[in-house]
Amino acid sequence: MLKFKIFEIPEGQSQRTVKLKADDLDMDAYPFNGASLDISFYRAPQFIQVKFDLDASVTLTCDRSLDDFEYIIDTNYQVIFKAEQVEESTDENGSIRNIDVNSKQIDLEQDVLDTIMLNLPVKKLHPRFLDENGNPKEFVNEQFGASSEVDEERIDPRWEALKELKK
Repeated sequence: MLKFKIFEIPEGQSQRTVKLKADDLDMDAYPFNGASLDISFYRAPQFIQVKFDLDASVTLTCDRSLDDFEYIIDTNYQVIFKAEQVEESTDENGSIRNIDVNSKQIDLEQDVLDTIMLNLPVKKLHPRFLDENGNPKEFVNEQFGASSEVDEERIDPRWEALKELKK
């Protein structure tokens, strides 16, 4: 689904839109609901630049309430495939890869999967626990039952006996 044959990509600028279904990506940890991928190719003789905008949906479980909720990912990423051998590198904005000359195709599946996984929040909170800016609301600790405050006037007699030994 995300493998493109190099000879099918025209020289210069071109675009494609790919719709991903829930079973198109292998995301074991989180249920993947689907995505829309707008891919922009720029093919030159020595490299292929691929930019993609990703709109994806993943079902997460809230760390606080254990309720499931749908998390929307809206991000972009860039991959440059080079014809000559280069040292492959990756960062949060893009990566540089070698073109696989044996298969004569470029594969974006791992890049899309990594982009989704890196955009998942570390602390997964249901939207009802977030304010309008996306920041966590204050968590209220409620105490049930009688208060267990210690009266300073009432002192355990064993402490009194120990204090007497110290004198």
